[in-house]
Amino acid sequence: MTTASPLPAHRRPLPRLGLVWVTWRQHRFALYGLLAMLAGFAALMVAGGLRARSTYHRLGLGGCASFAGGRCEQLRMELFGWYPQQLPFLFLLLLPAAFGAFFGGPLIARELETGTYRFAWTQGAGRTRWLLTKLLLIAVVLAAVAEAYGALYTWYNAPLDHVMRFGFNDYLGFELGGVVFPVQTLLAFTAGVFAGALTRRTLVAVGAVFLGSSGLIMALVFKLRQYYMTPLVTAGRTGPRDWVIGRAYVDPSGHLLDTSDSHLLYMKYLAQLPMSGDPRSSVSYRDWLLARHYTIVTTYHPAGRFWTFQFIEAGWMGLLILLLGLATVRLVRRRIG
Repeated sequence: MTTASPLPAHRRPLPRLGLVWVTWRQHRFALYGLLAMLAGFAALMVAGGLRARSTYHRLGLGGCASFAGGRCEQLRMELFGWYPQQLPFLFLLLLPAAFGAFFGGPLIARELETGTYRFAWTQGAGRTRWLLTKLLLIAVVLAAVAEAYGALYTWYNAPLDHVMRFGFNDYLGFELGGVVFPVQTLLAFTAGVFAGALTRRTLVAVGAVFLGSSGLIMALVFKLRQYYMTPLVTAGRTGPRDWVIGRAYVDPSGHLLDTSDSHLLYMKYLAQLPMSGDPRSSVSYRDWLLARHYTIVTTYHPAGRFWTFQFIEAGWMGLLILLLGLATVRLVRRRIG
């Protein structure tokens, strides 16, 4: 009776979860460091969120039906002044760029720089399976962390959002309150992997992706996103959660005021304000203009477009992620090695 001899070591198939285990072993210290840093920052946000809720209840803001004036307006501003506004903002906006640069950039570039790809791609898995396993595993972890931070920020900011009526007009609420934040993270990560495969230099890939992703996010937040759809124009009031793009003023004779004239008009309004400092003794700028027969023309995106904008941005970013992923696989299969 004969028995089949075992396969030679170099031809034995890789275990089912072998690449997952290898990926974990290679990147576990980076993930440990990332989770420790994020856990510390999350602890600060949790402590701040608990204090915000305590202040919210102490001030009795839950019993206010309106925050347009009177004591509820004063209490609202007290809560707003208490919030450490700049604590999470810049860090969270740059988080996708940091993930992409420091996890995506070295993924292939480090293997190419050190020459370890010659060993990694000859262990029974092949370069395509090796690359796809790493991409998918790390991408899932990064997307989960990004989504968790988005949910944490929403919880942290909930008391202030209730009294200030943030929403579509709050750029951080848009970034972190939907599906955009994890998609931005995946785009930066995929771009980092592609840059590493293209340049074969870890530092070059890390620097280029961090700067490029940060610049793209800032451009979207402050300039480009408003052009996803044609804004609406109204001479009436907008909702508290609408995204106001701009305002223009038309004088009683029907002439549109330019920037300098608008500034002079506002200075006239400030000059006639009472010196008592009591906000109840003064009229709002809008009411002051309307009393003098000026028309306020507002350009805005209604709050109902929030999810439309979310899916527009997630859609084109998702397509770019797919294209970068395919380009990276083709680059690894055809040009590297």
